[in-house]
Amino acid sequence: MPDEQDAALSLHGLSVCVVACHYAPETTGSAPYNTALVEALSSAGAKVDLITGVPHYPQWIIQDPRYRRGITWGEKMGDVRVRRVRHAVPAAPNLVGRARMELSFATLAAPLVRASRADVVITVTPLLGALLAASLGHRGRPLGVVVHDLSGNAAAQSGTTGGTAGRMVGSFEYRLARRADSIGVITPRFRDVLTDNGVDASKIVDLPIFTHISGSTETTHEARARLGWAQTDHRVVVHTGNMGMKQGLESVVDAARLAHEQSIPITYVMVGDGNQRRQLVSAAGELPTLKFVDPVDEDTYPRVLAAADVLLLNERPGVKEMSLPSKLTSYVAASRPIVAATEPGGISHSVLDEHSSALFAAPGDPGALNRAVMSLDGNSDEVDRLIRAARELGNARYSESAGREGFRHFAYNLARPDREGTQ
Repeated sequence: MPDEQDAALSLHGLSVCVVACHYAPETTGSAPYNTALVEALSSAGAKVDLITGVPHYPQWIIQDPRYRRGITWGEKMGDVRVRRVRHAVPAAPNLVGRARMELSFATLAAPLVRASRADVVITVTPLLGALLAASLGHRGRPLGVVVHDLSGNAAAQSGTTGGTAGRMVGSFEYRLARRADSIGVITPRFRDVLTDNGVDASKIVDLPIFTHISGSTETTHEARARLGWAQTDHRVVVHTGNMGMKQGLESVVDAARLAHEQSIPITYVMVGDGNQRRQLVSAAGELPTLKFVDPVDEDTYPRVLAAADVLLLNERPGVKEMSLPSKLTSYVAASRPIVAATEPGGISHSVLDEHSSALFAAPGDPGALNRAVMSLDGNSDEVDRLIRAARELGNARYSESAGREGFRHFAYNLARPDREGTQ
């Protein structure tokens, strides 16, 4: 256990068990931030045991042959001891499929948490199975929870389940959260939701996520040439990351179709994968104004952002309090204007609106999306303003050094015997 005066610099003497289903080599969703959490603790001197799942996201397929046979694997990644478990990976991540995945992860991970000799246990939502495994296995040790998404809200607002099922998932999630000794939230809005559902406000601390990439200095022309993308006089609008229910990307397909029919010079590019990609590709057919690109690695991702004229954050109408999209931390570092089709009053909309760092369009409205994109054509003053505002948002909210230090303080304070009332 470190001395108090060394808290900002060293975690030597502290051992931490981190439970997070998503981790490197996955490159989207919560995986980069879970990886950053572990690396921040390990680089500060903590001994870290990581219990995680098999790489499968956002494709929802186990592509690495090493993990197609077996139940658990022991690995070393730097100084971190990694235990992977072979949880179920549903072909259709609906309510039933997700339940199988959650329960299988919890069943396999809980004994590993219990067997770990770590001083404290930290788990990361949105996977309820990780939260359940940590709750079952922490053996009275201090338990910390980092909230990336709220599963109950996600289930209801994304359209994955009905309202009743979403409330049941949420009720279980809040009951588990109330058992934690400390809860880190990536956005203050999660604090309000948790306290409204019976979580002690004194246990909740702000723990903002942070950008894990550096913006590329390439021009759009240079980036497209390096990627092998065709040069075009169209406005190239790039959406990256998961293609799931929450993103509501069917409206982007409709926007691309409208652009084609009305000869609007816009081409949409969707980079990534997810459980809705097949349906989106089928709906798009042979549209020349919509392209699909497979997920790219972390080194290539900044170039993909640089290849855009506009970066798109798109959400399903009604999505308000389920999550803060992880892609936002990368978008603000990319020096490209952001167009956001998001629900007014929702988390994503509120964060971007605070610094006026995006041009907004009504979610689910293809015409409004096209108009927003085209309003930037030839409007260099507005483009420059949006880029500056996004950079200011990144500096204010998503500083890497502050984010890593926040992780270290979270673990340190969790282990303090006098932690009650110190958050």
